[in-house]
Amino acid sequence: MSVLNYREDLSLLPVVDLPHMRYFEISLFVVKPGHDKDFENLAKMYVSAYEKIPDVHWAAFQLMYGQQSGNAYAVFSPLKSASEVDRGIVTGKQFEQSMGEDGMKKLSDLSAASMESAQTDLFIFNPRESYLSEKWVAADPFWKVAGTKPAKP
Repeated sequence: MSVLNYREDLSLLPVVDLPHMRYFEISLFVVKPGHDKDFENLAKMYVSAYEKIPDVHWAAFQLMYGQQSGNAYAVFSPLKSASEVDRGIVTGKQFEQSMGEDGMKKLSDLSAASMESAQTDLFIFNPRESYLSEKWVAADPFWKVAGTKPAKP
């Protein structure tokens, strides 16, 4: 089990309409011991650059308990469809342009100095394997599936 601490300062427009999302892209960044400030500066550079690009959002958390606790960060990016993965390629190019050559060099240096490892995985929502609130079921027909388990009280 892990316990995560929400990091508003490292998040970008984290409030989204979750019942209408179908995927989560979850990234885990393990930070080298003693390099939390470098990683935080790196993450804030990403936030600053992506603020200028529409429809980009994520919620960042620092792991407090569990494997990698204290020196790892998890970033959750909800997606409405798999086509948003493709759109990420385009926004990545916009990001590079907004950072410029010097900014990208600084990002590269901070990444090398602060990160021990990084991994991103894509998860799909499955209503048949979900405990749902009445509000979610009412929000989108996607969640109305025979056999869907009601939320536990």
